[in-house]
Amino acid sequence: MKTLKGTENINLSSVDQIPSGLMGRYEFLMNRPTQRIREITEKILEPLKIIPKQYRILATIHFEGPSSQRAIGEMLKIDRATMVMLLDDLEEKGVTIREDYPKDRRYYLIHLTSSGKEVFQKAQKLIIKAEEEFLKPLTKMERQNLHKYLSKLFHSIPNISTHNGQRQGLK
Repeated sequence: MKTLKGTENINLSSVDQIPSGLMGRYEFLMNRPTQRIREITEKILEPLKIIPKQYRILATIHFEGPSSQRAIGEMLKIDRATMVMLLDDLEEKGVTIREDYPKDRRYYLIHLTSSGKEVFQKAQKLIIKAEEEFLKPLTKMERQNLHKYLSKLFHSIPNISTHNGQRQGLK
């Protein structure tokens, strides 16, 4: 079986060691694949010297245009201190640049540099290949259904709130 370059050293031996009581739990069933795709993504991005959170920052700027550090952090649910650290690193690498925000000098707009655009394009291709490999066990229809169901859950998250310890908003 052919594997994506950079993923051949990831340990799969623990995959079959699953506590029997967890296989019926959605949290577990969603978490394990999430951990796996995160491991694959971290590994394939290593040659570009970025981590998945930084890829998501680059993707946000690429798709949404220059944005404030705060806006990007809020969209990606990254706390302010972590955003500063991630952006400082990206700026040191010449991938992003902070420029004054014309409407409010207290803020900066984060832009991709030409190098940042190249890094994003390379990362995007690697991510797509990793996702394709990760989803190989599923048929095209199963992939479409998985995407549909995950999207539905994703879009319901803002509507889920806690009231007196009880979850609200799920119907």
